[in-house]
Amino acid sequence: MSTTIKKLFVVILSLYLFINICEAKNMYPVNISRGETPNDVGAGCEVTLSDENCGEGAEFSLRIVFTEGTWVGEYNPKKAFWTGYKSMNFSAFNSLNRKVTMAVGIMDEVSFNNNGGRKSLIVMPFELKSGMNNVRLSLEDVKSQDGRISDMKKIKKWYISYKYFPENKWEEKGSGEFTVFISNLRLEN
Repeated sequence: MSTTIKKLFVVILSLYLFINICEAKNMYPVNISRGETPNDVGAGCEVTLSDENCGEGAEFSLRIVFTEGTWVGEYNPKKAFWTGYKSMNFSAFNSLNRKVTMAVGIMDEVSFNNNGGRKSLIVMPFELKSGMNNVRLSLEDVKSQDGRISDMKKIKKWYISYKYFPENKWEEKGSGEFTVFISNLRLEN
């Protein structure tokens, strides 16, 4: 092999490794910018791809219309190994002229095998002001509602919910339709 070919091979290999290392910093549970949508949508919820109200650099957002307390997310996600990721981040556009409280719920293997017992779920509430928000939820030492440290090795289900946990004091109350736009959904380490 000539020296030029060897150098070219080293450069290509280095670029390949660099790109893979950079991609490993982020993982997209659902890559909205590539047109992916969640596979689990609860009753009382409508999800469509939109080019409106996208976060910075995003081509698409998920337009989620909640007509009642429900969720949208992934059941048996293809990307289920979340160990090592420090946070879940996304852009969220709140269409209302008031603050809204929502939540991200996660079922690890223990909570999934607990026949859906709600106290075994990992639930992370977050608040959205009116307009565009950048949401960052820590995944480090995350605990279920009953205090158990979660196992992020095998996520069985994750979702974004609205008015789904009425037993918790922080949950939204009342009725009325709510539309939110989610984009740039990713896990970061």
